[in-house]
Amino acid sequence: MLTPDIPHNEAERLSALYAYDTLDTPVDSLFDGVAELAATLCGTPFAAVTLIDRDRQWFKAEHGMGVGQSDIPRDHSLCAHAILQETYFEVPDLSLDERFIGNPTLNGEVKIRFYGGSQLTTDNGATLGMLCVMDLQPRLLSAAQQRALSQLSHMVMALLATSKRNRQLHDSRALLGQRSAELVSANLFLDSMIEHIPAAVYIKEATQLRYVRVNRAAEEMMGMRRDEVIGKGAAELFGQPQADILEEQDRQVAVNNPAFESVDQLISSRRGVRVLHTRKVPVSDAQGELTHILGIAEDVTRQKAMQAEILELNAVLQTKARDLEALNRSLEVFSAAATHDLRAPLGVIAGYAGLLQKKYGPLLDDKGRGWLSVIGGRAKSMAQLIDDLLAFSKLGHRAVSTSAVDMQALVQSVAAELQPDTAVRTPIQLGQLPPARADAALLRQVWVNLLSNAIKYSSRAPDPLVEVSGRTEGAELIYTVRDNGAGFDMASYDKLFAVFERLHTDQEFEGTGIGLPIVHRIVTQHGGRVWAESRVGHGAVFHFALPVPAQDAPETHETREGPSGA
Repeated sequence: MLTPDIPHNEAERLSALYAYDTLDTPVDSLFDGVAELAATLCGTPFAAVTLIDRDRQWFKAEHGMGVGQSDIPRDHSLCAHAILQETYFEVPDLSLDERFIGNPTLNGEVKIRFYGGSQLTTDNGATLGMLCVMDLQPRLLSAAQQRALSQLSHMVMALLATSKRNRQLHDSRALLGQRSAELVSANLFLDSMIEHIPAAVYIKEATQLRYVRVNRAAEEMMGMRRDEVIGKGAAELFGQPQADILEEQDRQVAVNNPAFESVDQLISSRRGVRVLHTRKVPVSDAQGELTHILGIAEDVTRQKAMQAEILELNAVLQTKARDLEALNRSLEVFSAAATHDLRAPLGVIAGYAGLLQKKYGPLLDDKGRGWLSVIGGRAKSMAQLIDDLLAFSKLGHRAVSTSAVDMQALVQSVAAELQPDTAVRTPIQLGQLPPARADAALLRQVWVNLLSNAIKYSSRAPDPLVEVSGRTEGAELIYTVRDNGAGFDMASYDKLFAVFERLHTDQEFEGTGIGLPIVHRIVTQHGGRVWAESRVGHGAVFHFALPVPAQDAPETHETREGPSGA
């Protein structure tokens, strides 16, 4: 047995075969009919339509053999030898041909002796397979039978081409159905999008300028149903004067094809006069011919009314602001005068109380000396309160002059000044503090107030301790003062930074109620914030945050506040 050669154009042949996409396709009665007709015309018991693949022979159709749509190895295929010929191929007696002696496919129960076949060849000369007839006896086909077999092979090629076109048509129909479904889905999605756009959307045909589509927002804006709008022009809906304006805009778009955007314009509708901001754009077909005009109109009636109200409110606020500024100046003058006028009689009271204590103290009983002590103490507290109040008032119009501040050195200096007597000092643990850009004098007052409070309120603790720390978080520098002293009830937190509000009595801890409001005012003047956390008997934690310095921050800015401060 000889192995069939490979055709010289094998690559092109296989490419042509695969282009028909017919290998391993279902049974087709037309091909079976051709095989039966070939066997009948040639007088043979067997016939087949075969296709030669890369390494196999596949039966597209067969008659009389009972093998159905099966395949055999290409090396054992009679047809693999036949496709090497250009015309009709015939072997009268296979048992005498050395090419087929010992071929396994010929030595089964049914021993084929005769083979005749006509090539299945494309217009480009690629032979895909064979239309063949076979017999159990040696024989020869007549010339008429050979011609009939050749004609039938052309019919097989026509059937292959038809099957290919049918499959392509089926695929095209399936693709068309898919594309149609996608188009319907896209249109439904587009319709839904247009319907749910909050602005009024409308489409006019470009010749008569009649409405062909409007969305829900357009219906609401016009106060009309869409069936009242579709097919009509602007004159029928809004009247001729208004239609002249609208259609002139449409003509500008139609003639020049620019996008048109109007300033706010008034439209009279069933809902009354509306203020609209409209944009119109041309819509052209594939040939570039203008077919429609798309308009999008935003109803800005409410916004315009709100803008008018805002302008009116701004005018009122500006007047109030000027009045408030004048009042603040009056209060500042009054505060300065009041504190000055209070100092003189307070000094007299304190002075005479001191003289009475010095000269007549021994003549008084304990109750009298106690009264004098209360008078002196209250006068001293009152003087401190006046000083604090005056300092707080001055913060309202003091210029904040910023510079680089070494926060570490500043806190060390303040801590040393607050506790000059080393014998009774409260320990202050100082962590690393990031430098800031601020008004050093004002910031010094912040640290004085926070540290003196921490020292004062932790003074009665068994082991008093004050901790100072700092960190950078995002765009903020955060500084913290923590003590283990008396603490306060967070239920009273809203009073913490209010002027004259104290969370402890004078009998518990002395104070004027001005220190923390001063801290709050200075920190907020720097664009920062201040807050606290505490539990009664478990100390307090005060934080204040300053902005991280910007490279282009101005050196000085004026800040003015009312007298309340908090």
